[in-house]
Amino acid sequence: MIDRAVENCYNIKDNTTYVGGVLMDRITENFLKEFSKNFDFEKLDICGQFEYFADYCAIANETNTVDIDLQDMSTGDSTQGIDGIAIEINGRYIQHISEIDDIIKYNKSINVTFVLVQAKTSEEFNNTLIGNFLNFVKIFFSDNTTVFKTDEMKNLIELKNYIFSKSSYMKSRNPNVKLYYVSCGTWNESDTTLNAVISRYKKDLLDTNLFADVSFIPLGSKNIQNAYRKSTNDIEASFMFERRVTMFSNGGSDIAYCGVLPYKEFKKIICSSNGNLNDVFEDNIRDFLGDNNDVNSSIQQTLQSDHIQIFSVLNNGITIVADSINITGDKATITNYQIVNGCQTSHVIFDNENIEGIDDLMIPIRLIATTNEDLKNDITRATNNQTSIKKEQLEALSTFQRTLEEYYKTYSDSDTVLYYERRTGQYRNKGICPAQVISIPMQIKAASSMFLNNPHGVSGQYGTIAKNAGKKLFRENDKPILYYVSALAVYRLESFIKQKKIDKKYRKARYHAIMLFKYVVAGKDMPKQLNCKKWKNTARKFLKY
Repeated sequence: MIDRAVENCYNIKDNTTYVGGVLMDRITENFLKEFSKNFDFEKLDICGQFEYFADYCAIANETNTVDIDLQDMSTGDSTQGIDGIAIEINGRYIQHISEIDDIIKYNKSINVTFVLVQAKTSEEFNNTLIGNFLNFVKIFFSDNTTVFKTDEMKNLIELKNYIFSKSSYMKSRNPNVKLYYVSCGTWNESDTTLNAVISRYKKDLLDTNLFADVSFIPLGSKNIQNAYRKSTNDIEASFMFERRVTMFSNGGSDIAYCGVLPYKEFKKIICSSNGNLNDVFEDNIRDFLGDNNDVNSSIQQTLQSDHIQIFSVLNNGITIVADSINITGDKATITNYQIVNGCQTSHVIFDNENIEGIDDLMIPIRLIATTNEDLKNDITRATNNQTSIKKEQLEALSTFQRTLEEYYKTYSDSDTVLYYERRTGQYRNKGICPAQVISIPMQIKAASSMFLNNPHGVSGQYGTIAKNAGKKLFRENDKPILYYVSALAVYRLESFIKQKKIDKKYRKARYHAIMLFKYVVAGKDMPKQLNCKKWKNTARKFLKY
């Protein structure tokens, strides 16, 4: 017996890919298959795969990268009108109320963007279907949301309501709303009927006085393809770098420049083509601290003063580390780059870019190209040694982190291979499945849950989780195998859920599950300290399961 959902998605006769009875073009089909394999969604029917793919492409279109758990973004099976919802606060996608509290605690203010996605398989952008999507968006933001029944949607509604209950912290503006409608068809910008429907619903949302801006973004086949390509290609930016001097060169690939950039050129580094901030601050030790921070408030006052150009004298500047720099004439192109110092400055200038004359504002820049990881670490340390950086915020630079990265490489079996991402984006465009990449925040959550008996405390922001772990993790004599098996346990549990071997309703308890798994496997042989020699033999038991 053929499952009805699958039958509707495939043309069984010629093995051509259809979604909801609509033929998918070969390029989008190939990207969908690659995505489903990389993120372990192959066991889902093609319609389910396409919904996750649509969510992924929408977020990729926002920031060029996808730093969100797609399963947390899902609204659940059979939810009316909306397939995915992502909530961004101060540049971070959040899934838990505790994360909102953490942001408010440290930043004192919040900037919110809601991203809502609907995936439709029709070959055209239908005004009835679009109207249906927009109507359910209205319901989501209303006080009566009883029409939504899934647990996933109830959680997202709870987050939405909690955010609006904290509206006093929305210092600069009300939330923005981005509405993504994803279809296999082609968007016709001049369709007056569609534009009229969209304009009416946008006006309805704006008339609630809840939002600063409401945007409708259609993604047809070509837009889907471009968004997916952006997420898999190297991060790259090109700009005019006329005022520069060479500070260092070893005659090889390592080189450093110092100079100034006008904001109109610097914006090309920090913003995507659609004007949103890129995810290029992950290696910056501190997140954006908000406009109410003393330093950031001073920067803002300078920008808003009658002497805006004095900013160049008062500011320490931006430090950018890239894998490569290619300069032809005065045009520079940087690849796989991160801003390791200057997150605060970048955000404040971006938030004030409507100030008259801001495009010509000169920003001090240090630009370094190197693939040497030790040199990158030294640069990050040196550019932050005069600021109040907490020890746990330097985890990526520690010796143990490098040891852990090498330890992960000792497992080459297809069932156990994982990749430890000590530095953000180091496996990007390397042909490695993203589902197998373990970041430092993911590692902290896994190890804290499994071996520190703290599964209830891993839902906040990375900095808070790291702080709570204190000196209990990443110690010099800890056994790397413990970190590896904790990450492997989470990875396999997630795979079982995606493959429908475990009901996804249990996913919220995944960190509690791996803690219990530890007790079941280790039993009485479980040492109390992560650096205990007995752990080496005990931990091997985990690999048998």
